[in-house]
Amino acid sequence: MFQLITPSAGKPFTIGRKATSDLHFEDVFVSREHAVIEKCGDEWHLRSLTQNSVTKVNDQDVTETPLKDGDIIVIGVRRLRVTLSNGDLSLLLLDQEDNVNSIALSEDWTELDIAGAGKIKARLSGDSAELLCGKKLLLENGKSLKIEQNEITFRDKKILVTGSKCGFDVHVKDLDVYAGKKRLLQDINFELPAGEILAIIGRSGQGKSSLLHLLEGIHTKGAQSEVRIGGIDYRRKDIREHIVFMAQDPALRRDLTVKENILHNARISLDKREFAATAQERLKSFMELFGLSDRKDHRVQTLSGGELRRTALAAELMSNPGLIVLDEPLSGLDPFNSRILCSHLKQLAFIGHTIILTTHSYEALQIANKVLVLHQGRQGYYGSPQGAYRYFKTTDPEAILSGLNDDTAARWESSDESKTIEAPPKNRDVFFRKVHRKETFLYGISLSLKQWFRDKGKVAALFLQPVVIGFLFSQIFSPLSSLWTVAFALILCANWFSLSLSIREIVQEKDILRNEFRKGLKVPSLLAGKILLSSVAAFLQTVTVYAFVAFRISIHPDPAMLAAIFACTVLPAVGIGLLVSSLSKNSGQANAFLPLLIIPQVALAGALVPLDQMLEVGRALSTVIWSRYNQKALLDLLLERPCDATNNLCALGLALGFYIFTAIILFRSKKAR
Repeated sequence: MFQLITPSAGKPFTIGRKATSDLHFEDVFVSREHAVIEKCGDEWHLRSLTQNSVTKVNDQDVTETPLKDGDIIVIGVRRLRVTLSNGDLSLLLLDQEDNVNSIALSEDWTELDIAGAGKIKARLSGDSAELLCGKKLLLENGKSLKIEQNEITFRDKKILVTGSKCGFDVHVKDLDVYAGKKRLLQDINFELPAGEILAIIGRSGQGKSSLLHLLEGIHTKGAQSEVRIGGIDYRRKDIREHIVFMAQDPALRRDLTVKENILHNARISLDKREFAATAQERLKSFMELFGLSDRKDHRVQTLSGGELRRTALAAELMSNPGLIVLDEPLSGLDPFNSRILCSHLKQLAFIGHTIILTTHSYEALQIANKVLVLHQGRQGYYGSPQGAYRYFKTTDPEAILSGLNDDTAARWESSDESKTIEAPPKNRDVFFRKVHRKETFLYGISLSLKQWFRDKGKVAALFLQPVVIGFLFSQIFSPLSSLWTVAFALILCANWFSLSLSIREIVQEKDILRNEFRKGLKVPSLLAGKILLSSVAAFLQTVTVYAFVAFRISIHPDPAMLAAIFACTVLPAVGIGLLVSSLSKNSGQANAFLPLLIIPQVALAGALVPLDQMLEVGRALSTVIWSRYNQKALLDLLLERPCDATNNLCALGLALGFYIFTAIILFRSKKAR
């Protein structure tokens, strides 16, 4: 992790090994009184107090120097990044890296406490080391493997544990990107070291987002293409759990607060023990880092564009991802908020995260370590921003894009610089520990309830719909009314309530759920929560209408009748609603299906036209319409005649089929293509 330190402008800020220093280090490479930072007029100055140890700013030895935003201060072997905002200074201090611990092994198990990976056991096994970390691994002499953010090497009967950056290196070779059979990108090559920023630039429609969609798992790659993240195939489930994707409009739960969104992401990403031990500390750190402390209890829907994106980044970073992928993160932001977000991205790279972003903003070029230029679906340049200016013979970033033409890709392919990209390394040994997440079923229900009841329009509909409909029914039904018609009215209400509650339940969260599935959210528990919540709400609405009707026609509540309404009417309707919701592209499309789902329930139930009077096609279609079975079952109950169990079983069978298809669709949505 990291610390964010804010020196006061009113007094000198001391750094050293002395216990009374404002920033205290124990390192022997740090002097007792090493350096001091103080504000002089409108500028902050760093002054070195040591003659025996290292004090540098941006790799230059200094005795005294003014500090600028983005400066890297080196104190001994410790590094701090400077952020200046409205005259205030903050220092981002990265926890000590690259410490090498050496542990001698014997034939007995030795317990190793590895940062980020917890406790593992190791022992000698012949000429190799046997590791026990969820599963048994054999490490030969001189070989290494990566466990979380640590490089584990076995040499001379010793285990060497080396801390490494949390970021993943990225290697892309001979990449073709396809959407179906259509090729969107051709022959893309680049390599990005861990902890660096890649800016992908190009005109609109030239393939920038297509490359990100490949990494996200939406598009597919060519058979000969190689894409490795952290040394392994980008499609592997365990590596994808450590990648963050953030669109221009971040997928956040708008009715939750900033704090609730951030903790929600931590809950579904972190091991339950790690969540309990570190979530609050991480929350505080990222709130401070992104300047959100004063907004933590504000709902996301009230945030500005810049605050929204900073909240999304804070939420995603709770899981300590190795790769952050951003699609046009600066789009729509004013220059002030663009500078703030760029500063935060640079801070994230400083603490070790690898970042890939697409951009039209030249602000991003100032923070990028590498630049990839795309034009007409092909590569026009890859290298440093400074190299791009030399290659395109300009000092104006806007001239790079305006100068792209039909010869850009061919010119790059024939240049010597294009041949410096080497083939990606073969799959390396990387082990990710098994994550035991907190139970999501009850939590998911409570989360949905919280979102439901913060939506005043939805709450009003939940309570007013059954009351208004029930009142109308109480005015038209009487003891003389046909029970056939009463049963049909109740069934129609149950279908309407169930469908209207469930048909948007998945589609309105589709982007959010895709991200959460990738992080490890379980489909069965999510689907069970959606089913239960929508079904119970629709059932209570139907019972409210039933109470109005029963009062008018003297039908006494019967447990069997209520069970029939729930099991045979509500469950199938909720099932088809969730199925349509999972298939729809947006809420508007899902709503458009409502008439197509309701009208067959009315026409083919056998209430308007008896089944024996329908044509053969109508009778055949009615066999897959659950309201047909509902009508019969409910009428039997109202007339107090023996119930045919076939009606209930057919309705429940249809419901089960809908739920199975929905689960299959959700499972497929979480896999990379």
